[in-house]
Amino acid sequence: MDQKELQFLKEITDLQGTSGNEDVVRTYLKEKYVDVADTIETDGMGSLMATLGNQGPRIMAVGHMDEVGFMVRAITDDGYIKFSRCGYFFVSGVLSQHFTILTDTGEVDALCALGPGMFTDKYPEMDQLVMDVGCTSKDEVKALGIQIGDFIVPKANFQQLGKDKKYLVNKAWDNRIGCAVSYRIMEELKQIEHPNIFIGGGTTQEEVGTRGAKTLGYLANADIGFSIDVGIADDMHGQAKEGIALGKGPELCVMDSHTISNRKLLKFAVQVAEECKIPYQVSIMKHGGTDASEFQHVRSGMPVLLVNVPSRYAHTPTSMIHYDDYVNTIRLMVELIRRLDEDKVKEIRNF
Repeated sequence: MDQKELQFLKEITDLQGTSGNEDVVRTYLKEKYVDVADTIETDGMGSLMATLGNQGPRIMAVGHMDEVGFMVRAITDDGYIKFSRCGYFFVSGVLSQHFTILTDTGEVDALCALGPGMFTDKYPEMDQLVMDVGCTSKDEVKALGIQIGDFIVPKANFQQLGKDKKYLVNKAWDNRIGCAVSYRIMEELKQIEHPNIFIGGGTTQEEVGTRGAKTLGYLANADIGFSIDVGIADDMHGQAKEGIALGKGPELCVMDSHTISNRKLLKFAVQVAEECKIPYQVSIMKHGGTDASEFQHVRSGMPVLLVNVPSRYAHTPTSMIHYDDYVNTIRLMVELIRRLDEDKVKEIRNF
């Protein structure tokens, strides 16, 4: 494994960027894209678009910058903090975890706990949980700078697991890994000839309704779109129930709750993967949706394909991916985009 690449992945997932608060992530990516992009711009929702090339069809492949988190909803008289979801966080992954509250004056450490007197053998509902910041009154909490509307994010906890250290754990693979892939695609394309204009970057507020994808999709006005996100691996206990496993390659998603991928684009991706001997997996997501749902019907319509990096434990503070899947997703996307010339794009877009 490339240690510089691991450092890049650590940096981008350590960043704190809950839906609606992606500023730090956007700034980080802007600084990266300066060295590889021809143009960089943002839309009115804060989504980031970087372009490379000036002729040919417009091909977009982006992730979303935001991660799931919480927002301060209320401060109790005895110094606890009630909160609301900012994106869908699984309650099973929250209790007893360490969080950071982002205030106007700095960061405050917090522990997610059951409220006073709520100890029970039954798993709690989200509304039963509070953030404990070590205070005994509302005034003490306010003295820390905490106020209604402050964002709450999990503590960064980057780890490498397994014999070969290729299982990577951190709080925000969903979906900084998509942003990382998008950037690396452009970096690779800058070194080679490609018959198109490539659009990379990252959207905002995907976790609360694919909101940034609406505006970025309109701004990009792409001919073909790829949403790079995380998928759901089901290889627990060594058994892949429906065949999706970490380390076996990127997922080419046929369908999720809001999108049916373009069939010709999907078959083209399979053809390229097999031609280049890049491992891949084909999946159907039974639940959830991605930015592809918005990209597909922007302007007059866009053929889209959802490409996922398989993950375990998404929407918790400790999700996991495999390093090889990240590398192979970049490889596949670069090979796909190299082949998306004007004739191929017309073929895919012709109904």
